[in-house]
Amino acid sequence: MQKRFVIGDIHGCVRTFRILLEEKIQPTKNDLIYLLGDYIDRGPNSKSVVDYIMELKQNSFQVISLMGNHEYMLNHAQTSVSFFNLWMINSGHTTLRDFGILVESYYSPRSMLQIPEKYLEFFRNLSIYEQTEDYFFCHGCLNGESVHPLEDIESLIWGRKAVYNEGFLQGRVLVHGHTPVSYSDIQITVNDSNSKIINLDGGCVYKNTKSLGNLVALELDSRELYCVKNSE
Repeated sequence: MQKRFVIGDIHGCVRTFRILLEEKIQPTKNDLIYLLGDYIDRGPNSKSVVDYIMELKQNSFQVISLMGNHEYMLNHAQTSVSFFNLWMINSGHTTLRDFGILVESYYSPRSMLQIPEKYLEFFRNLSIYEQTEDYFFCHGCLNGESVHPLEDIESLIWGRKAVYNEGFLQGRVLVHGHTPVSYSDIQITVNDSNSKIINLDGGCVYKNTKSLGNLVALELDSRELYCVKNSE
């Protein structure tokens, strides 16, 4: 029987990510794994996180990767100085570092040219959203008031206002990341069968912040939670 897992923001915490998958979840190649974005920036090894996702896909694991706001910034930083500066403010330099690029020497979109094309292609091809009959997945939030919420890319990537759009979702559960919350808050939401919005960002990279520092996964059908403390 296929299981469906969703995993929150990773932010370069590759060791924690591997522990969650290999020791806690232990998925089979028949299972489906949704990743909610923000694989890069802030943490110790963004490149290794992407390498691991690519490795899983190459080994025939069914992984569906969504785009977070950090991947969105990287994509636009290649052609926009303003987006490049925004990305640097939001720790983009840590990802360049992990690719062996000294941002001090290449503080401009030119630095992006040193990232191998297969990685740039990976970032470009990430999904903005995914949906099933019972769930809707995005990194940020869904515009709760829009008649056409899928056209509001800014909300899907950057949104933090978690308002349920009944007209569009029609009973489906919205699962997202982007805004760090405590594991206890995640547990409360998941254990409430009436919850229609679930935030799975346990703030993994913020291990020195009280109540954060958790990488969290949810199995969709059993509503079982898996959690690993930051192990970097």
